[in-house]
Amino acid sequence: MTARIRRVGRFAAATGLFGVLVPLIVVASTLAPIRHFSIAAEPVAAEPVVAEPVWQTPLSEAGQSDVCLHGEHLYLTVHAPISQPLRAGFSYSDTIVGQCFERRTGQLLWELPLPGTFAGKVLESWHDATSLAPVANDDCVVFHNLNGCLACCDLSGRQRWRRTWQAPDPDIKNCRMFLHGELLIVALPSERIAVPGNEKHPDLPFYQLHGIDLRTGEERWISPVLLTHATQYALDRWKEQPVLVASMIDLSHWKFGQGRRGYLISLENGEPIRSFELPPAIPHQKNQLCRGKFVVTVSAGPRTEFQLVDPENGQVTDRFSMERPDRYFAWSDESNGYREAPFAAKFRQPTLRNKGFPTPSTVHVVGDHIYFWRYDTSAIGCLDVANRQWVLIEAPIQALAGRTVWDSKSFQFTKGIANAAGQVVNMRVGTPRGIQSGGFGHTNPPWPTRLGQQLFWQAGAGMLFEIDTDKPFSPASIRWHSLDAKLQTGQSWTFGAPAVDATHIYIRSQRALVCLRRT
Repeated sequence: MTARIRRVGRFAAATGLFGVLVPLIVVASTLAPIRHFSIAAEPVAAEPVVAEPVWQTPLSEAGQSDVCLHGEHLYLTVHAPISQPLRAGFSYSDTIVGQCFERRTGQLLWELPLPGTFAGKVLESWHDATSLAPVANDDCVVFHNLNGCLACCDLSGRQRWRRTWQAPDPDIKNCRMFLHGELLIVALPSERIAVPGNEKHPDLPFYQLHGIDLRTGEERWISPVLLTHATQYALDRWKEQPVLVASMIDLSHWKFGQGRRGYLISLENGEPIRSFELPPAIPHQKNQLCRGKFVVTVSAGPRTEFQLVDPENGQVTDRFSMERPDRYFAWSDESNGYREAPFAAKFRQPTLRNKGFPTPSTVHVVGDHIYFWRYDTSAIGCLDVANRQWVLIEAPIQALAGRTVWDSKSFQFTKGIANAAGQVVNMRVGTPRGIQSGGFGHTNPPWPTRLGQQLFWQAGAGMLFEIDTDKPFSPASIRWHSLDAKLQTGQSWTFGAPAVDATHIYIRSQRALVCLRRT
């Protein structure tokens, strides 16, 4: 144990504060800390206390879906075994496998092959055929291969129905599935072409939301609203009714000719309840409501700016903008704790041309709070819409044995991302589209998992942040789990969000599935 941890231990013994060590996914007996902090005039830290995993199950192959928990079962997706050599830095795969595990033991109960129609890149910039989380209820589970296959089976793994389509290229698809009674809601490629093909790329279709009968696999409705492959739609409530929140926004590299529009879409028939113009918004934003208003992430140079748009008329009802937060908490290695300090940006993101802070795919709304990751500081931020207060807390992007990494200069890149067998399947690691200047990916970090007031927010390099949304945002409301405590090469790549219940966290990397006790 390092001298630094021994110092922390003496402090914790006096204060009674405790953390939990989380096991390294790659090696069964290797552990890493969850840390607790509280605000004080002097820096405060807490003792890491070792806790063995309840169980740990190696995965058969690489994958990155969220973990879906329902009843006594856990569901996720992985690739079929990958054996081909790298091509231009990537492995390619068209077939994935839906898997079911026993919640209490981690035993693999059954699996369902899902052959696709297009071989796409594996673990490409937080996207691949396994990215979409399964959904389940008391009667069935649905798996989605984003490269061309959707299948429903009962809880014993017996298939009920399956549908396939010709998956398009590029294979970058930011969508989710939802269950609404006996209805499966999912975005699928449209027959309408968004960007005609040329010598550089084939036809790129629009996407449309489908309402599919869980019992038969047949459509009840297809929404007329055209979306893009990058639309990150959400399920929310507006005026006491459930709605799908979506938008049409051009990407920097794809122009769709549809203007900028926001949508509230009915779950009953797929029709737009409200359609409204949007102000200029950063591409890849997550579509969400705050106080019944559509949240727009705005390009404003080095500032963080959000606007609230009224779905009734498209009017901007409020603007929130800051370059320096009202409060900033910086980590001090010298004193091993947080201190409130004057804010100053630490670095710039060249690929984003110093614009677009925060990266919009990290924006998440919980009640009156908007959480985000700010790239120029490696910080998690929070806007309290009710009192218009901004708080930033410096956050690590990686934690390895004996050291915590706070920016890209010290980040330990791997020589590619390895699958369960140790084969490198992706060489695109140390780039801004990965996590070079922030803990979260540029375009598709997972949506957080929320249970009660706790928000579990997964970053890419083995970091899981837990935020108590019921507390004022401060170091006292955050703790983090690291999956790379002992291994110095940083090989725990954790792309999917965990599942959480009252007593346990179920978390996966590209290599393994682990059950941890909550504290």
